[in-house]
Amino acid sequence: MLKKFSLFLIVIFMLPIMAYGADCSAASAIVMDADTGEILYEKNAYEERSMASTTKIMTSLVACESGKLDDVVTVTYEMVNTIGTSLGLREGDKISLYDLVIGMLLVSGNDAANSVAIYLGGSIEGFAAMMNEKARSIGMSSSLFVTPSGLDDGNHHSSAYDMALLTAAALQNEIFADICKEKKMEVTINDSKQTVYNHNKLLSFMDDCIGVKTGYTDKAGRCLVSAAKRNGDTMICVTLNDGNDWNDHMSLFNECEKMYQKKEIKDTVQIDVAGGVKNTVSASYSAEVSVLNTQLVTVECYHFPFLYAPVNKGDKIGKIIIKYQEKEVISVPLVAEESVEYYAKQE
Repeated sequence: MLKKFSLFLIVIFMLPIMAYGADCSAASAIVMDADTGEILYEKNAYEERSMASTTKIMTSLVACESGKLDDVVTVTYEMVNTIGTSLGLREGDKISLYDLVIGMLLVSGNDAANSVAIYLGGSIEGFAAMMNEKARSIGMSSSLFVTPSGLDDGNHHSSAYDMALLTAAALQNEIFADICKEKKMEVTINDSKQTVYNHNKLLSFMDDCIGVKTGYTDKAGRCLVSAAKRNGDTMICVTLNDGNDWNDHMSLFNECEKMYQKKEIKDTVQIDVAGGVKNTVSASYSAEVSVLNTQLVTVECYHFPFLYAPVNKGDKIGKIIIKYQEKEVISVPLVAEESVEYYAKQE
């Protein structure tokens, strides 16, 4: 049985890390590490605001988690009786729930959002209850979902911080993550395929952009939620009511990327060997991590209490788990650096 034989841990009091050189035009903004929830930049991040079609991140996530993406939806008049951006659905059309998610995340179809809501929730109101239940489970304490599309109705609102929390959760869903990063995809309506294109220009402006969603209403202004993956770190940027959102997101990502620290982790350990020409074998590991505070990295070494000879150079004889804030970042093998032959006693 593998046992944990070493644990390196340094814990320090840590003030919020902020990219003080960054700034943006948004009324509200935030940059968050998607894996740890650490805030790299914020500006009025907890103020309640309209978030326009970035709402469809929630609608799409609920759909992706429904287990019904293969279902075929027959479009009704109620589903397409809406205004704003559209996938071009008409009453009587047949389309899969999966393709409706594409229609929401790429072309921001309000008809697609209503179709998902009514199909899964029975009504707009019924689906809003599902959205709000999901919001509570994520910890979105400053949000109220009224519409699945993001059209302003009632007290429909969120905050930059809440939308970052939502996006971090959504990116954990592989289907959602795979769709929102695509520049174009095909949907099938009534057995007829058509290509749709993503409104998110950052996918073309930035090679490392992995989504997520645009939005606009007169009340909300321009809203944008994006994510970028650099050096293994995923950053989420949210801006609400920002007339310069494309440039602001690129600038914020560039500034916040500078806050990450790279750390090379390597060591050699000795492991007891039974029945060998030597009593121990040298084993080593190495890895590099990119984190916001290298002093919060922990290293756990797991291997058997002893090994039986023979041991061959290059054998994987244990594993190293590297954590950041107690969450696993990477796992690497513990590898024998030398061979230890079996000791054969001569009679």
